[in-house]
Amino acid sequence: MIRHRARRLWLRSGIFLVTLGGILGLVPPTFAQQAADTTSAAADTGLGSGDGFLLWDLIGEAGGFQYPIFGLLGIGLFLISAKLYELYSDRRAAQELEEASLEGMEMNRIAMLVANQKKSMLADLQATMLNVFQTTKDAGTLHEEIANFIQFQRERFGTFKQRIDFLADTAGAVGLLGTVWGILRVFTGGGIDDEQRVLAGMGIALVSTLLGLVVSITLNLISTEVYSFFDNRLDQIEDKADELRFRLLELGLSQNGTAASGAESSAEVPPAEARASGSQSTQSGRPDPQAQAPAAIPPEDEFASERGSGAGQPVAEHTDSPVVATEPTPKQLDVAELSEAVPVASSLTDISVKLQGGDGEPVADEVVQIEVEDGSGHLEDGRSQITRRTGNDGTLTFDWCLPEAPGPCSAVADVPSADASGTTVHLSVRAHPGAPKRYAQGGNNQGAEVGSPLPKPLSVRIFDAYNNPVPDHQVKFQVESGEGRFDTGKASVAVPTNESGEAAATFWVGEKPGLNTVSAVVGDEKVSFQAMALEQ
Repeated sequence: MIRHRARRLWLRSGIFLVTLGGILGLVPPTFAQQAADTTSAAADTGLGSGDGFLLWDLIGEAGGFQYPIFGLLGIGLFLISAKLYELYSDRRAAQELEEASLEGMEMNRIAMLVANQKKSMLADLQATMLNVFQTTKDAGTLHEEIANFIQFQRERFGTFKQRIDFLADTAGAVGLLGTVWGILRVFTGGGIDDEQRVLAGMGIALVSTLLGLVVSITLNLISTEVYSFFDNRLDQIEDKADELRFRLLELGLSQNGTAASGAESSAEVPPAEARASGSQSTQSGRPDPQAQAPAAIPPEDEFASERGSGAGQPVAEHTDSPVVATEPTPKQLDVAELSEAVPVASSLTDISVKLQGGDGEPVADEVVQIEVEDGSGHLEDGRSQITRRTGNDGTLTFDWCLPEAPGPCSAVADVPSADASGTTVHLSVRAHPGAPKRYAQGGNNQGAEVGSPLPKPLSVRIFDAYNNPVPDHQVKFQVESGEGRFDTGKASVAVPTNESGEAAATFWVGEKPGLNTVSAVVGDEKVSFQAMALEQ
């Protein structure tokens, strides 16, 4: 399919170029004949004669602008050819992987198949998928790996497309520059009365514009077809990666099923063997045929000798006793204690979660899923959800980066394979504003009659590094000069900031006219205020 699309791509491009060449070959004679009919001097401009013109004769009339235009075309065609060669090489390198059927193939064969391949986009993607699956034992996250890989390849191709678009746009711009230059030649120097100069200038304007448009259209057309070719190639890679993902899902389910069946058999077989080899045998040493049905043997029979019952006691009276099923061991998920409040944008590292059974023993190699709620920051690598497996001691660790805005933050740790309430833990922490980083001053440069309060209080509003207001921060206002006082009647007062991060104090100017100065201490910063006491 890829080869057929490539052939169609070259065929379309060839038809377009041939058609364009035919148009350019037909236009010059008409243009030249009209020029010859206008004046006999046109024959000296190099535009040709009535017998017809060659394409290169017309191109030569571009006044030198044809060289940068064709240079841009050459660069564009080189980049396009290199991209096509890259796609063809990638297709050939991945041919064996694309033709291989993964149905029924075991894990070790799949790993060997991928490891022995040449470098290609498909081989890189499948190798990543195998590494993730072997690390996490969870094929559910592979869909995200595929999506991220496809997105990366599209962005990579987007860079190539931008270069081709730039070359196409530049070719059109050079043609337009030739147009302006040709028209400028017409209206400067000899003036418009010189017919030969007019024809030469118009030739430069028209031919350079024509060449610029032709090259721009050509590059845009071919790059569009290359993108279509590339897009279909990505679709094939994605389909083959999905085939591997489904096969890994099947292998994961089969492994879980085998582990579960092995656990069940190890829990059930020993009691059955004990019952079959107990006091149910005859004197001849042959087992009683009735002993082949384990359900008919009461569980109390296993401990009859320990309770001191005689070996010859009848057991028929216990045959109707129910068989008690063994309940699965409950699990409990615990999380290490977190601080109730921490600064915004803090990174809580190595948060520890431990999973243990009902007997207090650690549960190893169990999948635990951690997810942060909206607005509560993110986990490692900027993700909102991660999946980890517990270690031999039943613990796992993860990092949690809080948001830049203050407020309550929540996360949930859960064991997907368990259905008990104890296997879900909610983590909560409050993000509070950080240390003061900047302030806004209010109420400076006011005036009031002597012995009167200022119209507005003196205020300082404090913000942290993320522009959050900082509450409950003490700001000390101190009179530096003048006889002014605060509401308390003292020359200094300490005011805590409110929820908006603002600390305000009402200031009364002194009884004598003149300047009063006040300072406010905010951490290591000192904010200065001036107030004028005015005569009545």
